[in-house]
Amino acid sequence: MAIYIVRPQDTLVERSLTVTTVKTDSESRAKQTEEVVALRAEDEIFRQTRQYVSEVVTARPRPAALAEALGARSRTAAVHEPRVRESLVTGTIVVDMDDDAAVQMQQELPDVLVLRDQPFELIPPNRAASATNDSVEDLDLWHLEAIGLAEARSDGFRGAGSGVTIAELDTGIDPTHPELHGKVTEAFTFDARPGVWTVNEIEPSIDTDGHGTHVAGLMCGDNVGVAPGARVINGVMIPGGRGNLSDFILALEWALNRTDVQILNMSAGIPGYLPGMLQVVADIRAVGVFPAFATGNEGRNRTRSPGNYRDPISVGASNRSNRVASFSSGGSIVAENHQYTLPDIVAPGQEVYSSVMGGGYEAWDGTSMATPVVSGVAALILEKDPNLTIPELEDVIFDTCLDLRLPVERQGCGLVQVKGAI
Repeated sequence: MAIYIVRPQDTLVERSLTVTTVKTDSESRAKQTEEVVALRAEDEIFRQTRQYVSEVVTARPRPAALAEALGARSRTAAVHEPRVRESLVTGTIVVDMDDDAAVQMQQELPDVLVLRDQPFELIPPNRAASATNDSVEDLDLWHLEAIGLAEARSDGFRGAGSGVTIAELDTGIDPTHPELHGKVTEAFTFDARPGVWTVNEIEPSIDTDGHGTHVAGLMCGDNVGVAPGARVINGVMIPGGRGNLSDFILALEWALNRTDVQILNMSAGIPGYLPGMLQVVADIRAVGVFPAFATGNEGRNRTRSPGNYRDPISVGASNRSNRVASFSSGGSIVAENHQYTLPDIVAPGQEVYSSVMGGGYEAWDGTSMATPVVSGVAALILEKDPNLTIPELEDVIFDTCLDLRLPVERQGCGLVQVKGAI
């Protein structure tokens, strides 16, 4: 038996929705999410998929050996244990079934994606080999200067991203770091195991690896962060840096149903281009959430899904010299009858100081460091103008970038800037 992700390849939701008027405020988000769920219920392919899973897949008994392995109280209970979980916002059904059943389903429902669960992991950064610093100096904050934020603050800008909520899907966040005091308002873990499918609130917030704490500091840290007034919700999606695609689906359903979430920050994925999950990620924008995803740290012509899809804002990394870091992933993608280039934008991501688990600061390299900088800039813009639509927010960010005069497949629109955007 294995976990499979099942969804229509083309649905009424994607055919009917337009994101040109989609906004990020809580009231709009609630209405937009309700619209997506209602359209999902009307979609004939989704209904057929539901019916097939209910009448064919779940009717197949579990092997007796598996029933015993599950540790059920009785073999009968294990045979009839629920094996289906639905994500109505993304139109995804996660089901436990054997490989033969999956092959049969794909043959009988050719318009449906049947994808076996697979690892969905942290995009590993290059962590500092030097000692951890107890504090940061002005020279350590070069990333704030590079995006024009230091100059804007010296000119009197007081924006901090207040009133904006960011969901961070990562390894967790250590809320005890002085940079992050009072910033992490909630924390959750995800359990996508067969027959479980639960989101669990945890208190206090934790980091299982250290990566998420570094990321959070760059988004909202008091000294190293771009938007120190933003509210961050900790979603421990990849504990220890490891998870599965099913964990991503569960975490995404949770985040998109939170109408207070306006920005989604993630630095995880699958190497290469994963066909079929494009529309799952497109639904992030459809309900009014701004998705900032890292492209990867494998260099030219190598990217990771879902950061290499069209709909999220794909973020590459720049260095102190306003050049694109050699490790920053990017290139040309030909998929789903479209050709496009990555990344959309770059931000400081090489030798960037931020908070580390347990206290102190370290300079790390990675598109993981660049992505929260972009999320922080988006928070500053939304604080100033909360009525912006998702396309308007993207236009402000893209149109005010600093052109590094590099090929588009390296820099995208250029280096994100604050001063022009605000």
